Amino acid sequence: MTADDKLVEYYRKRAGEYEEIYDWKDPDRQREQDLLSTAIRGSLRGRDVLEVACGTGWWTRILSESASSIMATDLGDEVLDIAKGKKYGCPVTFRREDAYNLSFEDDSFNGGLAFSWFSHIPRDLIDIFLDEFHRVLAGGSRIFIADNTYIQGIGGELVGKEGDPNTYKIRALMDGGVFTIVKNYFSVEDLVDIFGRHVEGFSENNVMHGECFWYVDYVL
Repeated sequence: MTADDKLVEYYRKRAGEYEEIYDWKDPDRQREQDLLSTAIRGSLRGRDVLEVACGTGWWTRILSESASSIMATDLGDEVLDIAKGKKYGCPVTFRREDAYNLSFEDDSFNGGLAFSWFSHIPRDLIDIFLDEFHRVLAGGSRIFIADNTYIQGIGGELVGKEGDPNTYKIRALMDGGVFTIVKNYFSVEDLVDIFGRHVEGFSENNVMHGECFWYVDYVL
């Protein structure tokens, strides 16, 4: 089973309990979730957006309050089924897609969203993903990518493997299943280095790095 297959299997089994993470009562987390919701709606307002790794549609629903349309994609049928059952504020189409090999034509969208996906990309595939994501987005597209910061003791034990540049989280599900999944964390400097290779003029001004989440917001 590849790392990608393991990730899909993990989220397939976690689909029914995934959204519990957004109900944590930590005030810093709730404040940053509200900040992210406002930022996403503002960044991608009026855009025809491609969302990769939409999961159960939590952020799809929030984005739908301001986007013109959304193509929401994921590899997992179980999470897509949950997402399809929600109500949205704009037209939303769901499709099973591989984020590293998208089926869309060049310049198909003018907005892009990826939430809680970037940390699961093996480091040697980050540039491949960004090249493919940018390929299907037209010049002038606005892109919003967000994920978790590292908080010790939250979300399972963080482990490394000898000779492997990635880090991993050991995750236990309510049914007793245990998974070890890729979970990489990034500093502001890491993000400027990564996105600076793909986006002219990308700087710290394009990055928000908080206590619980980070995001980058930029224009192609």
